[in-house]
Amino acid sequence: MKPEEYLSIFERVAEKKGWKASPDKKLLLSFAEGLLKNKERYGMPICPCRMATGEKDIDKLIICPCVYAQGDIEQYNRCFCGLYLNRDYQEKDIVKFVPDQHFKYYFE
Repeated sequence: MKPEEYLSIFERVAEKKGWKASPDKKLLLSFAEGLLKNKERYGMPICPCRMATGEKDIDKLIICPCVYAQGDIEQYNRCFCGLYLNRDYQEKDIVKFVPDQHFKYYFE
C-alpha cells in the first residue's frame, strides 16, 4: 500500500467514529508513511508519534487510532498527534498541546 492510498482509511475511520481527519494533507501523508513503516517494523500500525515499547499488550494501545483518541478529542478537540479532530473542528478551538496519556509506559 502506498501512503496516498491510506488517506481514504483516515477518512473512513473518522467518519465511523464521528470525528474529522486533519485537513492538512502533508500531515496525513506523513502519518500514513509512519504507520506503514511501523506496520512493517512491529506488525502493527502503531501511531508514529509514539514509541513502541516492544511489549505487545502495551503497544496495541497505540495502534492508530489509539485508545486515547476518543477522550483526547472530547477534551481537547483533537487527538494527541492531531491526525483526528472533533467533527465540529474550528481552528480557534484546537488546543496546541495534548498530554501524552501513554507516557507512563515508557519508563516502567
